Amino acid sequence: IVGRTERPLEELPVNFSDISRAKVAIRDGIVRTECRKSFFLSELIGANIYLKPEFRQFTGSFKERGARNAIIQLMNEKGSSLTGVIAASAGNHALALAYHGKELGVPVTVV
Repeated sequence: IVGRTERPLEELPVNFSDISRAKVAIRDGIVRTECRKSFFLSELIGANIYLKPEFRQFTGSFKERGARNAIIQLMNEKGSSLTGVIAASAGNHALALAYHGKELGVPVTVV
């Protein structure tokens, strides 16, 4: 790819330990979905293609993972001073924030 520069893993904004911590933090409120091979797409493209059915989450989107993790991180950082969160979205992210805010007892305002 023209103009692309490779960055060492240490410089990436998210590392493996961040992902591992998030997985543990959100596990009680997220549906575990497995990757399944799509034989049709694999044959069509000539590569192994796996699909992850995130539509099985309560709100129908993978956005639940990030929304729940964000709220939990804020709860850990702010403690009892967290009075709520705001989502400037009308899409899947806002829907996921609203759902998980309710589940975690954090008020959510969507604009």
